[in-house]
Amino acid sequence: MSLQAALSLFLDEYPKAMARPFAGDSVAEFVRRDMPQVLSEAISANPRYVTRGSPGQGGWAQAPWAAVFDRFVTETAQDGYYVVYLVREDFAGVYLSLNQGITSAQKQYRSKAKNALRVRAADFVARLGSLASDLHIGEIDLAAGDATNLSAFYEAGNICSVYYPRSELPADERLRADLQRFVDLYYALVSKEAQLFERADAEADETLLGKEDLRTLREHKRLERNRKLSQQAKLVHGYKCTACGFDFEATYGAIGKEFIEAHHLTPIAQLKGQFVELDPRVDFTVLCANCHRMIHRTAFVHSVQEFRANYLVGRSKDAFAANSDS
Repeated sequence: MSLQAALSLFLDEYPKAMARPFAGDSVAEFVRRDMPQVLSEAISANPRYVTRGSPGQGGWAQAPWAAVFDRFVTETAQDGYYVVYLVREDFAGVYLSLNQGITSAQKQYRSKAKNALRVRAADFVARLGSLASDLHIGEIDLAAGDATNLSAFYEAGNICSVYYPRSELPADERLRADLQRFVDLYYALVSKEAQLFERADAEADETLLGKEDLRTLREHKRLERNRKLSQQAKLVHGYKCTACGFDFEATYGAIGKEFIEAHHLTPIAQLKGQFVELDPRVDFTVLCANCHRMIHRTAFVHSVQEFRANYLVGRSKDAFAANSDS
């Protein structure tokens, strides 16, 4: 299905579906399953990004959406920032928006959440500079029926956007180009994010790195802390360190059960651009905290076998017996 056809269906069928029971409705399934697939195909199924759609939780949402999430930032619409299609409540059109997670802002700022979203949006715009100069900046109009609706918060959270009237949806080629541009803007923001390479608590092993190398190392570590990827890697590879064989549960008992750290195997130097391999079975392994810290200080980030051979030779063979095939 083309992106143009998907958006047309979204705008035309969703308001009709709202008059029907929510559970099991085909339009709700379309938003959850088909829209994300269309978005994924439009951005060439890049594993760095995950696509999702929501018609609501337990009932029809006034502000349905379909979004692209960068795994370095978030995999949920509740926090972080992301690229999202937001449908107006009157279904007169749809915005392609670089927007923000609303739930976390509401929890943190309560009655001041909209103000906080506006301030954050202005900061993001400043970081983008001229890259977004020809786009709509600031609040959008989602025809929110009430100031407490999620739509009203998305209006305040807009960083930059483009609007498509329902009766004037562009051709698929234009829509796909716009979506890719917004994904590129998203990537530009992530690359400029201060937390990736300017944290005051930089570790000792990072102090000799240049700014670009430090940025990629930060991205590498941030990727490893992605909760879903980390959990999947642990389920696949188990909970014993694949370098030294350490088993937290065997040593510490119950408090060590299922405790291990996920490690992404792509060499730091190759973490450039938007395409990053993210298969937990192939691109990740698991390490104890010591080995994980040490492997990042070596040239063998991509190979536990080489790390082991160069730095762990001579230690007890029993420690590696369970990992001889890893």
